[in-house]
Amino acid sequence: MAGTGEVGLLERLLEACPDCIVTVGRDWRFRYANQRAVALLGGPAFLGKDLFEYFPGNLEEPFVSTYRTAMDEKKAGAFEAYYAAPLSCWFKVRAEPDVDGILIYFSDITTRKEAEIREQMVAARLSQVMDVTSDAIFSVDRDWRFLLLNRRASELIDPAGQLLGKVLWDEFPLMTARVKEFYRLAMEEGVAGGFVEFYPQPLNMWFEVQLQPGPEGLVVFFRDVTERKEREARLEDEQALVEAVYKSTPVALALLDRETLRFLNANDKTAEILGVAKEEILGLGLDGISLGKKLMPLLKDVAAGHAHRDVVQEVDGRVFSANLSPVFNHDGEVRAIAAAVTELTQQRRSEAALIQSEKLAAVGRLASSISHEINNPLEAITNLLYLIAVDETLPEGLKVYVHMAQSEVSRVSQIATQTLRFHRQAVAPTKVTAKQLVGAVVQLYTGRLANSGIRVEEDYATGTEILCFENDIRQVLNNLIANAIDAMRKGGRIVVRAHDGTRVRDDRRGVRLTIADTGHGMSPETLRRVYEPFFTTKDLNGTGLGLWISAGIVERHQGTMTVRSKVGKGTVFTLFLPCEEVAMGDMAGEISQG
Repeated sequence: MAGTGEVGLLERLLEACPDCIVTVGRDWRFRYANQRAVALLGGPAFLGKDLFEYFPGNLEEPFVSTYRTAMDEKKAGAFEAYYAAPLSCWFKVRAEPDVDGILIYFSDITTRKEAEIREQMVAARLSQVMDVTSDAIFSVDRDWRFLLLNRRASELIDPAGQLLGKVLWDEFPLMTARVKEFYRLAMEEGVAGGFVEFYPQPLNMWFEVQLQPGPEGLVVFFRDVTERKEREARLEDEQALVEAVYKSTPVALALLDRETLRFLNANDKTAEILGVAKEEILGLGLDGISLGKKLMPLLKDVAAGHAHRDVVQEVDGRVFSANLSPVFNHDGEVRAIAAAVTELTQQRRSEAALIQSEKLAAVGRLASSISHEINNPLEAITNLLYLIAVDETLPEGLKVYVHMAQSEVSRVSQIATQTLRFHRQAVAPTKVTAKQLVGAVVQLYTGRLANSGIRVEEDYATGTEILCFENDIRQVLNNLIANAIDAMRKGGRIVVRAHDGTRVRDDRRGVRLTIADTGHGMSPETLRRVYEPFFTTKDLNGTGLGLWISAGIVERHQGTMTVRSKVGKGTVFTLFLPCEEVAMGDMAGEISQG
């Protein structure tokens, strides 16, 4: 060193230095230490002692190599290291070469290092937690660059490990505008939020996302909910299917409150059966519904936990089958009543119609057999009448009756051959006037009319010819006049009128025939069933087929038949038969179809 004055100045400078300073000679012995160093190293006892002998920890790395490099190679070095017993401190050390040895600057950084170690441990634990959590986590800075991705985030969106430092929007350009707005609000305005969104290529996944703003940018928590969303979609499809079936099924389905027996839910068929609007049925009670009143005792039993199956009830002329079941909650208590009701009215009618059809088939088979047996004696009668008619000794006064008998026997033969209309019509239509049709039938009943005290009034205001199957229409008229006679046991009047007319519904020209009687008339119930096969008010004296067959004949002639009746006043039947030539092609075609 220089002179004494300079030494004093240097010592003062070294004492003022915030670091601990020692000097070591080339013999590795301590020569100088400032007060900070003396205090840190436990007193001045080390001065003059060998560095490595007094502080054997200096033989450890990186102490020894740094000191020897500074001493032997004149190269400065620095490091931070932990010095064990007896010091047990963390040191920040710098070794500088000097003319007579080395200068060592050092300071105790134990507090800082322990803090750093604690931070590292916390960071390590946090990293461990982030990696084991099921949520994926990444963070971006304020330039939207990826700063961190945990293990799960890397698996989902960065399996190649290339996202760190990349810009979010560049890597995922297909984010929707709605999602970008969520991110912007979180980053720029600090608004935390969450949402569920589908991310297209390259991910093709559904994610549930939570955004957490922070001072350095944005932390994003997200999880893959694709399976859940697909399950929800399947459930929605299933629910839509169930709802469609629920709405469209022909069975009335409803859910009732177990206490009040009011509707909690019901499909359209329920509203249709009950005759109420769909929007009005919810909350409606059963006490004002006829079917509900019938089922009330059973519903109370169902509310107690007992199911009832295939319960048939008839209400207001309608037939229903009900299945009633309790709906239990997780505690095993009845929480509601499920009802499934099917209307059987049409089914019962169809069953009745089937029975009627079977009856008709039986009648057809019987009629066919009878027709075969009747035609043989009828043929003999026809031949005998022919012989009588050509006999020159037959008085002129009897010839009219013989011809009438021939005509009626011929008609009976045709009726028998037709087996009560259960066959195809084979003859061609002919032209005939209303007077010719009705007159022959009335003349047939001359004796019965006289004996019954019944007067017939005929008024034919038209001579228009009707193109029809003459015997068929006479069969209809015969049935109507016979019914009129049966309705007047104590005498009365039958009024027959005919005039030209036009049917309103299709402007078709034709002849309108009216047959009215002053008999006992029909009740509304009888009038409603008047054309029903096998329905009769004559007990054993009637078959119930006359008007049913007559209606079919008129329909095949493209005509119409209407009836009006009042009890105690009488009955009026009106026939409209078309007369245009063009109509007969359609009529013949219909008849040819049986």
